[in-house]
Amino acid sequence: MNTMSNRRDFIKKIGLGGLAVASVGASAMNPLQRINGTPLFHNNKVVTGNGEFLKIKVKTPLFCPYHSVGGPKGGDAYYFLSEAFTHNPFTIEASGMSGSPVVIDASGSFVGFMTTLGYENSTFSFDGKETLTISIPEGQKVFVDESGNGDEAWKEYNTQMMERLNIQPYTQTPNFWSDVEYCTWSEQKYLSTKRHEHFHLLNHDFVESYLNKVIEFGYPKGKMTLDHGWGTFPDGSINSGFGSWVPDPKKFPNFRKTMDMINQKGFTPGLWIGFPKIHQNSLAAKQYPELLGNYQQGSTADRKDDIQWLNAKADIFDYASEVISRFHAMGVMKFKIDMSYNTKSDMLHIHKELYKAAKLIDKDIEMEFHVPDIFFTKYTDVLRTNDVWLNDKYDWPARVKTHYEICYKSSPGRAINLDHIGGNDTGAITEKKFLQHLEMYKTKTGYPLVSVLPHHYSQKCVDRTGDYLWEYQKGTKNILSDFYKK
Repeated sequence: MNTMSNRRDFIKKIGLGGLAVASVGASAMNPLQRINGTPLFHNNKVVTGNGEFLKIKVKTPLFCPYHSVGGPKGGDAYYFLSEAFTHNPFTIEASGMSGSPVVIDASGSFVGFMTTLGYENSTFSFDGKETLTISIPEGQKVFVDESGNGDEAWKEYNTQMMERLNIQPYTQTPNFWSDVEYCTWSEQKYLSTKRHEHFHLLNHDFVESYLNKVIEFGYPKGKMTLDHGWGTFPDGSINSGFGSWVPDPKKFPNFRKTMDMINQKGFTPGLWIGFPKIHQNSLAAKQYPELLGNYQQGSTADRKDDIQWLNAKADIFDYASEVISRFHAMGVMKFKIDMSYNTKSDMLHIHKELYKAAKLIDKDIEMEFHVPDIFFTKYTDVLRTNDVWLNDKYDWPARVKTHYEICYKSSPGRAINLDHIGGNDTGAITEKKFLQHLEMYKTKTGYPLVSVLPHHYSQKCVDRTGDYLWEYQKGTKNILSDFYKK
C-alpha cells in the first residue's frame, strides 16, 4: 500500500473522514500532510485552515483566558475549565475581562487562533475527557505548540501576531500615561448610604474634596478620572445615562471649570464613558436612533433589560469623534472606556472606531479599555485589571492574579492599569485585605490606581499606600507589557 493510502486510512480511523487531521508530537509536525498532499504545518507550528478539525490530546484544567462569562465577581474559576464545552472566542461575550482566543492545557500545550477571517466557524470544543477539537475554517490559521512550555508558546504566538496585525509595541509614551491614577468610583461607593446613591454623589465639590485629601496625604500628583455619575440621566433612570454624555448641570454647572480645577491642582483630567451601551431615552439615541442595537439579555432567558448595545454597524466614528472632541476641548486627556460586555466581534469594531476617533483628535490622548485581546491590542493604549471584589465569599486573590496574567500576556507592547487598590466592594474591604491587595501589585508591570481613599480603613493603609505610590513614582515606571520575543 502506498504512502498516500496509508495516510487516507489513518485519517479515516479518526472518525471525521476527510475533514479531520490528527495532532502529533512537535518533532513529527513538519512532515504531516493533508489528504491532498499539501503541508499541514508551516514553520512547524501554524495550521492553515481548509475546513479541517484538528484534534489534540489535552490535560485539564484548560486555561481559557477569553472566557470571562459568568461566575462570581470575586473568583476566576470560569477561566479554568474541566467540563465539556464548545466556544467561539470571537463571538463570545467580552464580559468583564476577556483575553486572547487561546487555550493552554495543564501540561503547557498551547493553541491560538490567528485571524478574524472565517471567525464565525472558528471554535474550540472539549469533550470533557482528553480531546480538544479545533475547527479551522478556510482562511483561518491556528498556532499550535505542544512542547509543554505554555508561556514560551504564548510569547511566540504574540510575536507572530504582532507582525500579522502590524502591532507596533510602544517604546515610550507621553509622560502622564505612566503617572499614578486616582479614580472616584470606589470612593463614591464607600460614601453611598442607599441603593444607586453612588451614581448621584459625584459633583464639582466631590472632586475637589477628593483631590484635597490626596494632597493632604502627600501622595504624588497624577491622573484624576471622574467615574460613572458625572453625566445626565434624562428620564431619571441610571440606564438612560448610557448615550447621554453631557455633564449634569446641577452637579457640574461649569464642567470646564471642574477640569481647570483638576489641572490647577497639578493633575490630568480623565473621564469614564460607557460607550458600548446606549438607552432609547438617551440624548444620543434621540438624535441618532440608528445607534440603538440589540437589547442586553436580562437575568433570565426570557427577559430583556431596557438597556441596548451600541449598534456596531452604525457610524461609531462620528459619534465618538463628537463626544471625545468636546471633552478634549475642556482639557480631558484620558478616557476610561467601560461596558464592553457585548460579543467580541461587535466590540472589536466599536473599539477600533473609538480609538481612531481619539487619535485623530490628539495622539497623546490615553485610551483605556478592559478587553485585553491580541486582536484589540492595536486599538488600545492601556488595559486594566478590571473589577476585583475583595469579598471572602470568593477566591479574590486568584482573580487578582489571573486578571493580571491575562492583561500582561494578551496585550503585548501596551500599558497596564493596576486597577483599584482595595477593589470595588468597599463594604468588604478591611485593613488586612486592602494591604494584601496592595502587596500583590507592588512588583507588577503597570501603573497603580487609587480609588477608595485609604484613610477609611486605617492610617497604616494611608502610609503603606503612600510608600507604594512614591516607590513607583521614583522608580522606572515600567508600565508596558513585554510578553513577546524582541
